[in-house]
Amino acid sequence: MNKEETNQGYILALDAGGTMTDTILVKPDGSFIVGKSLTNREDEKTSYLESVGDAASYLGLTSADIHSRCAVSIYAGTGMLNTILTGTGANVGLLVTRGFEHMTVMEGGLTWLGESQAEILHQQLRRHTTPLVDSRNVIGVSERIAGPTYLTAEADSGEILIPLNEKEVEAAVKALLKNRVEVIGILFVNAYVDARHELRAKEIAERVVQENGADVAVVCSAEIAPVMRENNRVKSVLFQTFAAEKTRDQLRQVEESAQNEGYNAPLQTLLSYGGAVTIHYPRLYETVLSGPIGGLTGAQQIAKITEYKNIVTADLGGTSFDVGLVVDGLIGIRKDADFARHRLALPMVALDSVGSGAGSVVRIDDYRRMHIGPQSAGYRVGLCYQYPELTITDVNVALGYVDPDYFLGGKVKLNRDKALAELEQRIAKPLGMDVYKAGEGVLDVFHTQMKDLIRVTMQSRGYNPAEFTLLSYGGAGPVHMWGYSEGTGVGNILTLPFAAAFSAFGAACSEYTHRYDKSLVVLLPHSLGNDEKQRAAETINAAWRNLEGIAIREMAAEGIDLKDISFRYGIYARYIGQLESFDTPLTFGQIHTADDIGRLTAAFENVYTKIFPEGARFPEAGYAVTEVYVQAVAPKPVPVIREYAMEGTKPADSAFVSTREVYHKGNWKIFTVWEMNDLNAGNIVKGPAIIQDPMTTVVIPPGKEVALDKFRLLHYRDAR
Repeated sequence: MNKEETNQGYILALDAGGTMTDTILVKPDGSFIVGKSLTNREDEKTSYLESVGDAASYLGLTSADIHSRCAVSIYAGTGMLNTILTGTGANVGLLVTRGFEHMTVMEGGLTWLGESQAEILHQQLRRHTTPLVDSRNVIGVSERIAGPTYLTAEADSGEILIPLNEKEVEAAVKALLKNRVEVIGILFVNAYVDARHELRAKEIAERVVQENGADVAVVCSAEIAPVMRENNRVKSVLFQTFAAEKTRDQLRQVEESAQNEGYNAPLQTLLSYGGAVTIHYPRLYETVLSGPIGGLTGAQQIAKITEYKNIVTADLGGTSFDVGLVVDGLIGIRKDADFARHRLALPMVALDSVGSGAGSVVRIDDYRRMHIGPQSAGYRVGLCYQYPELTITDVNVALGYVDPDYFLGGKVKLNRDKALAELEQRIAKPLGMDVYKAGEGVLDVFHTQMKDLIRVTMQSRGYNPAEFTLLSYGGAGPVHMWGYSEGTGVGNILTLPFAAAFSAFGAACSEYTHRYDKSLVVLLPHSLGNDEKQRAAETINAAWRNLEGIAIREMAAEGIDLKDISFRYGIYARYIGQLESFDTPLTFGQIHTADDIGRLTAAFENVYTKIFPEGARFPEAGYAVTEVYVQAVAPKPVPVIREYAMEGTKPADSAFVSTREVYHKGNWKIFTVWEMNDLNAGNIVKGPAIIQDPMTTVVIPPGKEVALDKFRLLHYRDAR
C-alpha cells in the first residue's frame, strides 16, 4: 500500500442481507474491493467485522487497519423489519385522542396488504395484521384541535375545540407505567396542524416518568410524521416505538465494534427513500427498509455514467427478488409505503418484491403442487450445506450451474451428492419425473415468478420494456439472469463484476440527506385572485422555512458544517376533487407572487402528464397542495466506477479455468469456465460458458454471449 493510501480515508459500505453481509471497501482513488461473510442475525457485529476483514484481506490488511483509516462506514440491512416480522419489539404504550382507541386494530383495507389472491378471495382466510401494541395499553385522552377542510367549516384549522385534559394524561401515563411499558407514543388526531396538545402531553408524560424513576422514552407523532391520515401516522409512531429503538441498540453494537478498532466517526445507515444518516437520527423508523435501497441508488449511479437512463433493477438474493425502476435517471418514491402488512406515513423507494430467492425452500404438497418460498434457508444455504429443506441453491448445485467447491471462493464447501439425492427424493419421485428434468422444472417455475414481476412492474406503470435496461445483481442474480430475463422484452441486459455486493456499492453512493414532510391544505382554484395567491404563497413558504430550520438544527447536531448543506424542495399536489396527491419535485424553494404559483402548478402538470396520458389532465378543476417537503443534503465521499482501456475480444489464456458439465434445456452440455477478475474491458465470452467469481456466478447459455464494456460492465446478449 502506497503512502497516499496510508494517509487518506477509506469508505466502507455494507449490506447485511438475510444470507450474506456484503462489503464495498472504497480506496482513496475511488476504486473498490468486495468482501463477504455469512450474516449472523444473532450477533451482527461479528458478521460486520468478518465481512470488512474479508475485503481488507485483498489489500493485505485487517479490519482494524481499515477502521483506523476509515472516513465513513455505512451499514444497511433488514434488522428493523425482522423485529416487526417476528414481533420481538418493545412493550409500547399509546396515548390517543379519546374516541380513537381502536385505530390500531380497525385497519379497514389495510388488513389485505401482503395477502395472496386466494386469501383475498376467501374471507374465511382473512387475518388481521399482528398488532404492534397491546390494546390494553392504548388509552384515550380528551382533546381536539380542528383540522383543515376543503369546504367552509364552523371552526378554523388549528382552532382548539376541546382543551387538553392534563389530569387524564397524568393518570394514563401512571397506568401505562404500571403495565411496564418500555416506551410511550402520543398521537392526537390533528396534531400535524398544531402540535400544542401533543407537546404538552409529552411534557407531562416525561415529568411523570421521571417522578416514578422509570427509563421510558416518550415519542410524539408531530415529531415523527407531521402529516395527515392518522391510520398511517399511527403506524409510523408504532414503528418508531416498537422497533426503532431496539434496532438502534443493535446498530450501536456494530458502531462500537468499529470504534473499538479505531473508527472515529458515527456509523451511518440508509433511509428507506435513499440517502444516508447516522444511526443517532431521531426518526430511525425511516430506515426500516434500508437494505434493498442501495441497489436503486447504485443503479442511479450507473445511469449517470452510461447512456442507459431507464433501468429496471432485478435484485436476487437468498430470500427475495426485488424489482425497482430508475426512469430518466430518477428513482420513484411512494408516499405511503406498505410492507409486512403495515402502511406508514413514510416516503419510500418504490420496490416490488416476491419471496423467492436462492435460499427459498422448494416443496411438493399433498396435491403434487410445487411451492417455492417464502421460507428461506438464509445463511444456511440449503441441504447442500446446513439447512434441513431443499432450496433453489440445491437445485443449482445438482444441475451444475454452481460449483460446490467454489462457493464464497471455496470458503464454504457444498455437498452436491446430498443435493442431488434430496432433489430426487423430495421433488422428482413425488412427480414421477427424472431427477434432472425435475430440477429444470423447478428453475422454470422460479424464473417465471421473477419475469412476471419484472413485466408487471413496468407494464402496470405504462412503460415500454424495450426502452429499459435490465440490471441484474444480488448474489444469485447473475446465476439466474439467463432465465428471468428471457421474454421480458427489455432493450438491454447488464450485470456487473461486483453484482453480489451491488446494494452495498449503492449504499456507498448514497447522499448524506435528511427529508422533512409537513401536511397542509392550500387550495388554488382558477377563481383565485392575486391577494389569495399571495397568501397561499406565504403559507407554503412558511412551511418550507420551518422545515429548513428543523433540518439545520438536526444536521448541526450531527456535526455537519452548515455551509455544506443544500436544500431541495417539493410539494404533493392534486386536482381539486382527486383522492391522491402526486410527488412534485421543484427547482425552486421560494414563491412570492402569482407568477410563482403558476410555476408551481406547471411543475405539477409536468409530473401528472408523465404518469397519465395528456387526455387525463383536468386543470379546470383547480389545484390542491396537500403537503410540502424539504430535503437537506450534505456532501460525502463516494466510490468511482473506473474506465479501462479496451482490450481485444478474446479473453487472455489466464482467464480460462476449466470446463464443466451442466444440465441445461434438457441436455448435458459442456460449459467453459472463466475467472471474472482476469477478464478485461473489450473481452467477449461466448456461451455455453460460466464466469466464476468468489461472490457469484454468471451463467451464459448456448447462443448467448457476455461483452465487457469500458467500465467492465457485463452486457448479456445474443451471440454475434
